[in-house]
Amino acid sequence: MIRERRHQDLDRLAAVLLDVPGAAEVLAGRTPLAWLTEHDDSADVSWVFDQAPVTATPTRNVVGHVQFYAPPAAPWAAAVATDAGVDTAKLLVIGRFFVRPMKHDQNIARYLLKECVRRIAARGSVAVFDPDGLDLVPHVLWRRARFADHPPAPRLLP
Repeated sequence: MIRERRHQDLDRLAAVLLDVPGAAEVLAGRTPLAWLTEHDDSADVSWVFDQAPVTATPTRNVVGHVQFYAPPAAPWAAAVATDAGVDTAKLLVIGRFFVRPMKHDQNIARYLLKECVRRIAARGSVAVFDPDGLDLVPHVLWRRARFADHPPAPRLLP
């Protein structure tokens, strides 16, 4: 199930992140905790995927994470906004997105992404992936979800 991330989830998420292929390159010397919480101040949503069959939280069954947040003041965000024909303020960035490698991980990732896209569209915003961490998201996942493969960051096509 998807639920809001809690502070108690962070240690487990840091351990899960280290199991994801490509994590060392994405972290680039940062700690998993620092990377996970870097955008907490501007995050609209911080979700985890918890495999627990009940709503008793937190559990040790957290296997995925995603946030969406306002775009940073970075050249890539301005370039994506220009490409999309919108103001940078209309973008919502999907980031800190990963799922522990395991059976059904693609299904969990697809579900998390679908819910992010649905929520962002309901707000009238344009979904874009944060390039910092994009290597943790399978290319086929965001391509099938209709994200354009435009540098510097994939954005959802209309």
